[in-house]
Amino acid sequence: MTALIPFEAAARLGSMSAAARELGISQPAISRHLAALEADLGQALFIRTRRGLRLTAAGQTYQAAVAPALGQIRDATARLRPRGAGRSLRLAVNFGFAQQWLMPRLPALRRAQPELVLHLLTGDREEELALAEVDLSIRFGTGAWPGQRAAKLFDEEAFPVCSPDCLARHPQLRDGDLSAASLLHMEESRSPWFTWESWLAARGEAARVVSRRLIYPTYPLLLQAALAGEGVALGWRGLVDALVAEGRLVQLLPGVKRADRGYFLCLPDAATAAARSVADWLLAAQTKMAAP
Repeated sequence: MTALIPFEAAARLGSMSAAARELGISQPAISRHLAALEADLGQALFIRTRRGLRLTAAGQTYQAAVAPALGQIRDATARLRPRGAGRSLRLAVNFGFAQQWLMPRLPALRRAQPELVLHLLTGDREEELALAEVDLSIRFGTGAWPGQRAAKLFDEEAFPVCSPDCLARHPQLRDGDLSAASLLHMEESRSPWFTWESWLAARGEAARVVSRRLIYPTYPLLLQAALAGEGVALGWRGLVDALVAEGRLVQLLPGVKRADRGYFLCLPDAATAAARSVADWLLAAQTKMAAP
């Protein structure tokens, strides 16, 4: 199902790059969706040329069925949305932000807007958030997404953290010797945020081989490993502040900031009243937290 929207856009526009621009995702992501769809159907839907894409006979038949069906879904959504405005909201966010920043604020949001029915969609791949049919999203990047109005919540700032137990077992960490303990990694396929290599490079340290013996699929699992004393993790300002303040994690070195990247609250151009209301509340919550 997730391949149908890229298929319809590519078939209508005759170009993977044009479809990528319209949907706000990368051209390789469009290519992967189309290849997966063709593999699932067992036949080619496009003829790829230097000038773009041309539908095969099978592709034309499939487009004739898919395009009207997606149009009907879009129309039905538009008809229903006014009746549900103010009561239902679909919010997309990545795993780490959902657990560390959003979940602690949900009780206050529910008290402020008791009529709200909130549907959370979580994922760590940009294309998953970009293609999701949502009313509001919190995304990481530069803030430039087609069809979205983005308001920055905070800049990217990362620093190494570990548990007090890990620090006690590896006292060299107090002097910034990160080789004293295992470094915890997330899967880094096209990672938009800091990796250990990019973080070390931003500090001006010489290129070095970083061991990858501990790799985790999501940030909550990586943080759980750090809290259990498994090694040193990168912590992000805004996500691990409470854990550091509580003493459950210890910040080992000063943070490295990239002001051109961060977490953004994104509203589609045609945002619902419910989405605008929740966005205003979340922005106010972040402003209150960031105040001295």
